[in-house]
Amino acid sequence: MKKKIITAVCLLSVLALCITIFVVSSIRRKIPENPPGTVGNTSGNLYNKGLFCEKDGYVYFANAYDGSALYSMRSDETDMKKLIPTEVTSINTDGNYLYYYQASSGSGEGFGYVVSSSGIFRVNIKNTKNSACLDRVLSKYVLLADNSVYYTCAGDTLSLKRVSTDGKDKETLLDLDILPVSIQNSQFYYMNNQDNLHLMVLDLNTKATRQVATEDVYMPIIEGNMVYCIDIHDGYSLISLNLSDGTKTLLDNARTDVLNITDSHIYYQTSGDNPQLKRIRKDGSDMEVVADGTYTNINTTSQNVYFTRFGSDTPIYKTPVYGPVNVTTFDAASNAALQQAIKKK
Repeated sequence: MKKKIITAVCLLSVLALCITIFVVSSIRRKIPENPPGTVGNTSGNLYNKGLFCEKDGYVYFANAYDGSALYSMRSDETDMKKLIPTEVTSINTDGNYLYYYQASSGSGEGFGYVVSSSGIFRVNIKNTKNSACLDRVLSKYVLLADNSVYYTCAGDTLSLKRVSTDGKDKETLLDLDILPVSIQNSQFYYMNNQDNLHLMVLDLNTKATRQVATEDVYMPIIEGNMVYCIDIHDGYSLISLNLSDGTKTLLDNARTDVLNITDSHIYYQTSGDNPQLKRIRKDGSDMEVVADGTYTNINTTSQNVYFTRFGSDTPIYKTPVYGPVNVTTFDAASNAALQQAIKKK
């Protein structure tokens, strides 16, 4: 009888231990809720491949000196760490997790391989072994907002999809070729690439869509009631739009190819006979040349504006956000990549 009691107690103890381990493991795996208004990256950065992303004093970036692997550093470019070895773009963060598009990695051939190894991924910042693929798709744009990840999807048709941060809920929002812009108060702003270039908004609650501005624009960056963008029908000039009263202001009539903004300035690339990377204050004053030539991938952080020459991923150039223009190379990233290469030997 005593043996049966001891056996039963042992079984119950083992069962209780298993339940405890399961509960603790489930809690650890649970993705915490983000506060309302959480946005994973700026629209300006995401237009430029989302190669840099900043949160709480840390910058997460694709290190082009190391195959665009995912690195982290402090905003002052110290405490450099390699997090993920594969090529990443469209980096987003909520401070606890990183969300990004991972291109194909390793060896393989054919379209099927690319699809199976590419996708939207989530990784725990403090434990990069804790990662998950939220959707295996081909995508060019990923945006984290509140507790959902929005992303364009290329397949038989082009579409906009949404998946919850825990990966459980997934839905298609639009069967259109679009360029996502931003999300504000459950309003998803996007540019309609398929039928026209109108700035549109999708109400995420009702799923109703409406046109926001009459101008056909490209790369619109919304900041409050102001939109900084490229005017398609006016020689691709740089303009600002006031959404409150419809006022349009010409900032630069040079053909503009790409732009991004900081708190005070617009950084933009012009083309033509004398291509230049420029910056101008948002009110149209103090236009300056940052660098002569053609540049792209303009990404901003609180301290620096990073960019590369068109057609080349390296070197990565930078100029400080505050103070005069001073273009240098992103040596901290190249040195970190060199140290990683030495470790492999």
